[in-house]
Amino acid sequence: MTSTPCPELPPEIVNLVIDELHDFQHDLEACALVCRSWVPQSRFHLFSTIRLSNRRRLLWEDVSSFLALCDSPYSTIPLARISDLTILVDPSGEIEYKNNPDAYVFDQLLTWQSPHDGKSIADVFGHLKTLTLNWIEWQTLSETARSMLHSAFHTVTELRLQHVVFETGDEFDTGDEFLEFLSSLTGLKELCLDGNVSVRAPGQASTMQSNVFSSHFHTINLKNLSHHSEQVIRAITPCSSLKNLSVHVWGFSNMSADCSMAIEDLLVSAGPSLESFKFCVELARVYEGDVNLDASLQHIHFTKNSNLRKITLDVDDSAYLVPFLERLTKNHYLPSLEKLHIPRLVQLGEMGSTPVDYKHIDGLLRHPYFSALGEFRCTQCVRSRIKEKWYDGQPIEGSWSRKEMESKIEKLKEAMPRLADEGILQVDQKFL
Repeated sequence: MTSTPCPELPPEIVNLVIDELHDFQHDLEACALVCRSWVPQSRFHLFSTIRLSNRRRLLWEDVSSFLALCDSPYSTIPLARISDLTILVDPSGEIEYKNNPDAYVFDQLLTWQSPHDGKSIADVFGHLKTLTLNWIEWQTLSETARSMLHSAFHTVTELRLQHVVFETGDEFDTGDEFLEFLSSLTGLKELCLDGNVSVRAPGQASTMQSNVFSSHFHTINLKNLSHHSEQVIRAITPCSSLKNLSVHVWGFSNMSADCSMAIEDLLVSAGPSLESFKFCVELARVYEGDVNLDASLQHIHFTKNSNLRKITLDVDDSAYLVPFLERLTKNHYLPSLEKLHIPRLVQLGEMGSTPVDYKHIDGLLRHPYFSALGEFRCTQCVRSRIKEKWYDGQPIEGSWSRKEMESKIEKLKEAMPRLADEGILQVDQKFL
């Protein structure tokens, strides 16, 4: 008796089934062993993110183990379509670059070549989208490694750098390491500079044109700025394609006038391309003393950004707010601003040292510059009482917290009648 062969599922159906297992590592490993055609989709989930770190063991051992896996003649790593790569050198102690192999792991990774078929790291990371580098000194890269940057990461669309040190025009190298690296990322769309990303310039002036971004680049996120951030901001200026700029500092005192002016120049270079701006101060009042909160923002006025659609000001002291809005009213563009978000506005009025002049703000927002405004969003906070009943992460209907929230929102609407009457005022409720 002849047995009837089992019908084969179309590969599209098989891939959908494997996709459902994305959170189950053991099941994905089993799928990868069933047949060769299941390997790419299984490994897409297993190896979509690679993190090489020295937090559990020496980083060079971690990288060596990964490269040994790539070295195998049976390696299917290139089929994994790795999309996210992180290299972290944990600075638990001061790094001795001459003696510590961890300092040279990025060079080791870039210069790898398969002894069997000659494949390079560019073949392994042919689908890479996000690259994160932490605590790396660019001086540790050999010329061979630097030459690989252009081919290894040309697919990267998002770059995150934290505590990375570059040299600029020193006596040994007339090039600009930072700008050369950025220019090698031809697919780059988003850049995040977190912490003390340094561009040292010990000698000569820059020899490169700093406009290294392509026309499809659109987002810059500047996190944890300090007094030393001016140079790196100027290095990425101009940026004529910039659409979204986010700036984060721990306190106003961490943002020098030079840094503020560098941000202004970056905004000017973006011109009408800029659509969104966010400024966040983590601890504006705490430890600030007599710091002039508006001084850090007085250079930021958007005089060249005629298509700005959204502004977010996430600061826990309102002393800067009225002067900031007044400067906006001096712009003479056709109305374009659609969203104005001030998350900690109400909380500041209750807890901060500077009372919030709601009526003045409501009056300023009647200016023609804000006539296209469709959303003014802030957050109202209420601290719940002990033993109050909650359901699904919220106090139950009719509770004291709910009633207190409703009362505060009504008072806010009364203080800002124009925004309330036009339906522009949007209040996010937060119960503590």
